[in-house]
Amino acid sequence: MAATVTVTVSYPIFGGFFGRFADEFYLLFRLIFAFLVALHGAQKAFLLWGFPAVTPLGAWVDIAGWIEFIAAFLIAFGILTRLGAGALAVTMVFAYFKVHAGHGLWPHIYLMQGGFTAHGGEVTILWFAIAGLIGVLGSRKYGIERWLFKKEIL
Repeated sequence: MAATVTVTVSYPIFGGFFGRFADEFYLLFRLIFAFLVALHGAQKAFLLWGFPAVTPLGAWVDIAGWIEFIAAFLIAFGILTRLGAGALAVTMVFAYFKVHAGHGLWPHIYLMQGGFTAHGGEVTILWFAIAGLIGVLGSRKYGIERWLFKKEIL
């Protein structure tokens, strides 16, 4: 005869309130992240806000911009969320090692023109981690794909 195990989960004061809205907070998290990634991708893809038209990486920057822009929409709307997050994570690995790591593997400090400054690698690492998390979790409760098909395809 199998034994029945009952697990009681108690939440602290804020966990009890906010825990009920975990899916809604995750949606908000996805939307904010996707908005920031979309702006960053649009800046590269459409040469907006003073982004240089000519860079040493050439077409790679355009490709990265389009991947970021499209992945942001997939993540925000919950359509092939894991695919978009995976593409973004791969792009962040490429960006870190092709652009930022050349200034030193430590992401925050490198010597430039006689002083120390950040080279932006910490943002790339953070976006890689967030894209990885979204890739694991998918769209969860809120996503167009889940609404249409009652499940996530990928």
